[in-house]
Amino acid sequence: MGWKAAEKLIRHWKILRGDNVMIIRGKDKGETGNIKRVICSQNRVIVEGKDLVKKHIKQGPGHEGGIFTVEAPLHASNVQVIDPVIGWSEGYSNGSCVGEDIRSYDWEGHA
Repeated sequence: MGWKAAEKLIRHWKILRGDNVMIIRGKDKGETGNIKRVICSQNRVIVEGKDLVKKHIKQGPGHEGGIFTVEAPLHASNVQVIDPVIGWSEGYSNGSCVGEDIRSYDWEGHA
């Protein structure tokens, strides 16, 4: 990775593994799913069961070949975290308290 690409890496991630997110761009726009994996070095996330692509794998010792359906990574800017209480996205912030990750949502009436 060149130095220009390294400058554009997300320093403080607001998306964590296990978060419920909505896809806001791409072929699965408007669908929701859980974050399966976060790839910090590429600013990408993998959403469970979304952005499925066909992958051709050659046969080798110890595994069979064929055409498999796998989840492709999405850019982190193409997903939005959903508030579990109200079911749609709003502003939020991440904080920490004694080693725990705590997410607080910023909207009226939310505790």
